Amino acid sequence: MSSRFEFLGSTAIGQYIPRHTWFHQRDPRARLIAFLFLIAALIFTPDFIGMAIGFGAVVLIYITAKLPVKDTWNGIKHALPFILILGLLQIVFSRPSDPEPVLFRVLGLAVTYPNVISAGLLVLRFIVLISHLNALVMSLSTSQISTAIFHMFKPLEKLGFPINDLTMVVQITLRYLPLVALMAEKTAKAQASRGGDWEQKGFNPIRQAKRVLPLIVPIIVSSLKRAETMALAMESRGFNAAQERSSYYTLDFKVPDALLVLGALLAGVLVLLSGRLF
Repeated sequence: MSSRFEFLGSTAIGQYIPRHTWFHQRDPRARLIAFLFLIAALIFTPDFIGMAIGFGAVVLIYITAKLPVKDTWNGIKHALPFILILGLLQIVFSRPSDPEPVLFRVLGLAVTYPNVISAGLLVLRFIVLISHLNALVMSLSTSQISTAIFHMFKPLEKLGFPINDLTMVVQITLRYLPLVALMAEKTAKAQASRGGDWEQKGFNPIRQAKRVLPLIVPIIVSSLKRAETMALAMESRGFNAAQERSSYYTLDFKVPDALLVLGALLAGVLVLLSGRLF
């Protein structure tokens, strides 16, 4: 079949790449906290200097963890047309204030220099975030993520917070996304074999949307059936998330893990305060 049906291969979730590196040997809690710090900083940074610092931190993670750049570039390449459309909308539909000089007008809408800068920052933000999220899924397995969440929120059990339920929901969700991609791939192949329009001729967002819409109902129905089967199987085996559960992983937070968290926190602060510091 053509590569246009390979939904599973283009799904980032679950594409964990094991490596014997300093970064992979760190505690999953430290790695997850570091990623969350950087993601929050990249979302709220107001200028290009902060984005440059955040991009440098992402590059450092790729080098330290020896992660492949090709897969990340493929993800950016697939999302780039939609990111550019968002940037264009940011330019056209932002309302300029009176003192701002108008560069040109499109269909009666004024385009100013700050609007162009804001659109460029938006596009760069999405690109860096996609790179960062790809680094997260390639350096943390789904089991490590769920285990890290379980141990991070473990103290909340004393307040009656259902940690086991939360961990189970996260783990099932992360493992279920590749199955949804596989179902979409099978459904698309079945529709193409029955005469469905799945030919790729250039970039056409409207045609791509019409192509994806027939997949929504079969995927939802199949997902609900699979979820019901899973619930019945867990219930028939006596699963009870309220009971005390053990873990396959034994986590040990060491000094290098604290240094990783401290470095990510420092990088996040630099990203957020770059406009004031530089």
